[in-house]
Amino acid sequence: MPREGCRPYDGVPVQFSCHVEESSGGLRHHEWLAEGAGDPRPALAEALVHALRGAKTIVAYNAGFERGCIRELRELAPHLDGKLRKSERRVLDLLPIVREHVYHPDFGGRFGLRFVLSALVPELSYGGLAIQDGGSATVELERLLLRGSEMPEAERTELRRALLDYCQLDTLAMVKIVERLRVLAKR
Repeated sequence: MPREGCRPYDGVPVQFSCHVEESSGGLRHHEWLAEGAGDPRPALAEALVHALRGAKTIVAYNAGFERGCIRELRELAPHLDGKLRKSERRVLDLLPIVREHVYHPDFGGRFGLRFVLSALVPELSYGGLAIQDGGSATVELERLLLRGSEMPEAERTELRRALLDYCQLDTLAMVKIVERLRVLAKR
C-alpha cells in the first residue's frame, strides 16, 4: 500500500525500543510496533517523543540511521518537530567510540553490535530468541505488517512478541555495552 510522502524503496520506521536509565540506576523500557499495513509514522512519532521525554543522551549503534528516522518523523509530524529535533541532536553513536577505543580478539576485526556484545557482555545473547538477527527481523516485520491479517491471531501475537523481544535485546545490549565501557574506562 503506498504511503504519502514515500518514494519507492524508502524505509518506513515501524518499530522502536529504548531503555531509559533512571537516575536511581534502574531501567525503564519502552517499545512500540506498528499494527497492520497503514502508515505507522504519526503514531510512532508520538510514542517516541513520549519514550524519550527527559532523556539527556540517546545512545545508538549507527546513529546516522537513527537520526535519519527521526528526521523523517519530523517532516511527517511538524507539530512534534521541536521535540524530535532535540532528540535528534542528543543521539550519541556508540559504534565509533567502540571502533576507535576498544578492541577484543573476539571481535574478529568486526565491530557489529552482535560481535561487540558477545565479546564484552558474553552473558547476554540472541541465541534464545525466536528471531536472532536483523535480516530475519526485517522479513518477519514485512510478513506481520503486510500479511498479518491472514495469520491466526495466536501466530500474529507470537510473531509480534518475537519482534519486540529481538528489538528489546538490541537496546538492552547497548545499555550493557555502555556499562562495560564504564568499567573498562575506570581501569
